[in-house]
Amino acid sequence: MNKIYLIPIVLLFTLFNINSVAYADELNRSISVEAPYVRATIPGTNMTSAYMTIENNSQSEAILIGASSLVSDRIEIHQHTMSDGMMRMRKVEQLLIKEAEQVVLQPMGYHLMIFNVKKTLQPKDKVLVTLHFKQQKDIVVTIPVQSIKQEIQNKKQHHHH
Repeated sequence: MNKIYLIPIVLLFTLFNINSVAYADELNRSISVEAPYVRATIPGTNMTSAYMTIENNSQSEAILIGASSLVSDRIEIHQHTMSDGMMRMRKVEQLLIKEAEQVVLQPMGYHLMIFNVKKTLQPKDKVLVTLHFKQQKDIVVTIPVQSIKQEIQNKKQHHHH
C-alpha cells in the first residue's frame, strides 16, 4: 500500500523541482542586451561592426570575452580611442561590465568588429551573434542589419525624445 502513495509523492517532488529550477533560471537572466544592430556591409568590403547596450543586472561583474557568428569566422571586441588628435581602433581582449551597470557598444567607442563576412549583409537581414562571457552563460542575440542612413535616423529620433 505504501508503494502506491510513494509514486505520486515522487512525481510531485519532481514537478516542483523542475518548476523551481526553471523559475530560478528566469531570475538569473543577469545579462540583457538592448537595441542591437549590425551595420550593412559596404559593397566591396567583407567587414562590418555590431553595436548594442549590454546590461549587467547581477550582483557581480560580467566580463565579455568574445563573440561568434555563422556569418563570420572572426569577431573581435574593439575600442576607438583619440590619441594625439588621431582616432585609433584597437582590439580589446575583454570588456568589463560592473554589477548593476551597462556598457554601450557604439560608433566611435567600444564595438564588435566583424571580419571576413561570408555574405553581403543588407538592411532587413538578421544576424545571430553569440556573446561569450567569462563566468556567465553565452547569450545568443538576433541582431537586425541597418544601413548607416537608418542608424543616423534612429539617432535623431532618440535625441528628440
